[in-house]
Amino acid sequence: MTFTARYDGTCAAECGDRIHPGDHVRYVDDQLVHVGCFPKDDEPEPRPTCPNCFTEIALNGACSCAS
Repeated sequence: MTFTARYDGTCAAECGDRIHPGDHVRYVDDQLVHVGCFPKDDEPEPRPTCPNCFTEIALNGACSCAS
């Protein structure tokens, strides 16, 4: 969860910059870091969708409109 810093501090990430009141921060492993200093959570790529029924195509190639 991100929040707005209310106090000065030091970013625990490798950037080494100071955290100032008003900066967007979050805790990572109980350490305060700037929002832009940690990698985004790995999100899987979206699966292709069927142009007819607009459902995700399964790994076996089937979709909702295929019988």
